Amino acid sequence: MPFKRNPVQSEKSCSLARALSIMPQTAWNNAGNSLLERTLDDSANRRSLLPESFLICDELIKTTIKTLQGLRINKDAVAKNLSTYAPFAATERVLMAMSKAGGNRQHVHERLREHALIAWQAVQIGNPNPLKELIKNDPMFKELDEKKLNDLFDVKGYTGFAPSRSMSMAEKIKQTIAK
Repeated sequence: MPFKRNPVQSEKSCSLARALSIMPQTAWNNAGNSLLERTLDDSANRRSLLPESFLICDELIKTTIKTLQGLRINKDAVAKNLSTYAPFAATERVLMAMSKAGGNRQHVHERLREHALIAWQAVQIGNPNPLKELIKNDPMFKELDEKKLNDLFDVKGYTGFAPSRSMSMAEKIKQTIAK
């Protein structure tokens, strides 16, 4: 896709990571199948397994660093996508809150599904996602006051401590690169 900035490097990273991810399985199979000490059934892959693993790791790290150094985040596009699609993910949290408040899980699920389908139709024709308002105005969800509903729809409720851990990891990467 021509609008992607690093497709070759990113695809290379994915491919290398996939290749690397199966190498421990080969090592475990070698260990698990080495009942007879003098068999050579693992000799071919043992000669290449560790060197190739380290070479893949090295290239994967270099490629990922190169990609990350050129990374640009379009915050407006992220915000637009979140406002459009995150409300659908919030329905699970609404369902759980309603169940805890004594709501019939099956009935609540069905009503959420109905509202989600209406909201999806609105999104498909380019309108803002009305899901939160549909739920807010539905008498079935009266147990959820506006503050509780806002909390349930807040995307920060899905990230936990990931932002602080991400910043910590980014700082470690910066320090490593600077060395």
